[in-house]
Parts: sequence; C-alpha cells; structure tokens
Amino acid sequence: MIVKKMNNKWICLGCKVDTKFISEHYFVNNDIWLPAVGSNKGMLCIGCLEMRIERKLTPKDFTKVHINNPKLYNMSARLLNRLKG
Repeated sequence: MIVKKMNNKWICLGCKVDTKFISEHYFVNNDIWLPAVGSNKGMLCIGCLEMRIERKLTPKDFTKVHINNPKLYNMSARLLNRLKG
C-alpha cells in the first residue's frame, strides 16, 4: 500500500482541506489577511477566508504577485472567479 504523506504547510487553518490539492494557493493584501488570520503564517482556502471576512473576495483584495497569475498557475474555479471579479 502506498501512503501519500500530507504536507501541513498547505492545510487550511479552517476546514483542514489541502489547499495545494484543490489549487487554492494565493496572496491577498495584508489588510485582508492579518485581521482574518492574525499572522503571516498558514493557509486558508477561499471559502474559509471569506467566512472570516464575512464577504466574497474581489480582484482588489489580491496582491500583484506571480502566484496570483492564472496564466502561470493552475487555480480552482472558485479562485479564478474571485481574481477575475
């Protein structure tokens, strides 16, 4: 039997889903992230972050970094939807 070891680095702090597996790795502005999480460490899936900020993410919430470029990375439909608005 082959057992795949899960990397805790990618686990959502809320629902415990593997954000790498569901292609939800992104960066949002610190004014969104820090109040929701309390630190720069950890990951949240889109759903858990939106639940914490009590609204849907918009394109303006995301930083201008390579990881947020859908031409360079595989992304979930939910993440693409939020990036495009």
